[in-house]
Amino acid sequence: DERLGELLMQRAIGALSAPEADALSQALARLPQGEVARWEAAAAELTAALAATDAETHDPLPVTLAERVISNGEAHVRPQPRSTAAPVGAPVVALPARRTSGVAAWSGWLAAAALALWVAVPREARSPDVANREAPVAVDSVALLRDSLLTRDGASERLAWTATADSTALGASGDVVWSSRAQRGVMRIAGLQANDRRRWQYQLWIFDKSRDQKYPVDGGVFDVPQGTGEVLVPIDARVPVSDAVMFAITVEPAGGVVVSTRERVALLAQRKI
Repeated sequence: DERLGELLMQRAIGALSAPEADALSQALARLPQGEVARWEAAAAELTAALAATDAETHDPLPVTLAERVISNGEAHVRPQPRSTAAPVGAPVVALPARRTSGVAAWSGWLAAAALALWVAVPREARSPDVANREAPVAVDSVALLRDSLLTRDGASERLAWTATADSTALGASGDVVWSSRAQRGVMRIAGLQANDRRRWQYQLWIFDKSRDQKYPVDGGVFDVPQGTGEVLVPIDARVPVSDAVMFAITVEPAGGVVVSTRERVALLAQRKI
């Protein structure tokens, strides 16, 4: 568990090597689904904290910001009264654990905050009531990440989705926020057709200017549940993306593909040249 906390912290600051990324994927795969969602929520908090601080100066993380991150981590496991009210904000589609890597480095208060988040994680099995409370936390964390990237990360871009003629995208809209510095991003999607994950899923592709356009970077497979007007989907690219010029969402068989034929493209977001 301690190693898992360290790996998540390294991913949040963009300092995860390829072997460490594989180790993180394996560690997350062994956890119950509820635990994965909570760990990912904590990682999103750390990434948002990083985006709120100037990575170019490598200044220590402010004490107040570190305390907020630690407090949020403790709140993930603190008993709360069960509520039947719907969570505020768009529902989050949780991605499977993905391999990531980056080039940034960080230390000091952020490392301390990550350790505090690990300490707050209970070792015993979680009850159904606790698992039911995790979805709103994930919503808040991904929304926080998106807002932080938009307002405090100068390397972030926001590109609007353009719907294609594909039947899944009629009336769909939204945007994608991506930070080349943090190597993290969030998709906001409204009006995309709900999918049957047993038969087919959506898959994100990131077109990197420095790479062969025939082989875009896999940005993750995700679902759109029934009855959701808008979803927030965190982006977790398999490999570093140096210069993202276009994002595409395709319709693929369940589980996704390694190389897409692009026969069915639902949404496109392209940087204006």
